[in-house]
Amino acid sequence: MNAQIISNAPVGTKFGYMELKCPEIASEKNAGRFFMVSVRSDEKSIDPILKRPFAICDIKSPDTFSFLYMIVGRGTSLLAKCRQGEYLGVTGPLGNYFKLEKNASVALAAGGIGIAPMIMTAKKLRGQGCRVTLFYGGRSASDIIMRDTLENICDELVPVTEDGSLGIKGLVTAPIKERISEFRKVYACGPNRMLMAVNDICSEAGTDIEVSLDEHMACGVGACLGCLVAVKEKTGTVMKRCCVEGPVFNGAKIDWPALCRG
Repeated sequence: MNAQIISNAPVGTKFGYMELKCPEIASEKNAGRFFMVSVRSDEKSIDPILKRPFAICDIKSPDTFSFLYMIVGRGTSLLAKCRQGEYLGVTGPLGNYFKLEKNASVALAAGGIGIAPMIMTAKKLRGQGCRVTLFYGGRSASDIIMRDTLENICDELVPVTEDGSLGIKGLVTAPIKERISEFRKVYACGPNRMLMAVNDICSEAGTDIEVSLDEHMACGVGACLGCLVAVKEKTGTVMKRCCVEGPVFNGAKIDWPALCRG
């Protein structure tokens, strides 16, 4: 299906924020799902051939939704050049979603572009009576984007930068470890090694954690088997498709060493 571009604006130097008109995706009620978008250099081109997956960032109206993208390659560079009124081919909503707590103190942990699904997640959690603390990590202040928005939708925003240019200096895992006893559950999205470290903190504290994985996807519907994740079940380790059984997983069940080796 086609989605019309309502707006497309840079966010800092590395990111873009796009709003699309697509009632089929804007009707989504759950946080954590994603969609696939087809980016073409022109109407006659088939390059790039593969669609790109993006988290649904926010539902703006019954007809429109938004998403964040980091400009890192050909596909996202083409996205940054898209203009208001143009159309993109989209498929979604896809995947599963976060299981949200009610009336609890919860933590969100995000690294880099991992902030994307956390905006809708924070809004939904607060709508269910939760107190939301967002730990947001990056290399420098330029990686901590949309701070005004985040401060409005969370009870507490804790920015963490490796160079100390904003907030706490160091890794985002440090303040989470110090405060893990405050939270009933943690929701996390970011680089796999960060997620593994946050999962270890939760495991030691006995705190539930759900993670949203950002794996490479070619189809988004489970046909290509290109986004398999090793998950530990009672019968042993099984391979699950990140695009269908994920992207949200119980962090305690993921085979983290296998994932981080990939």
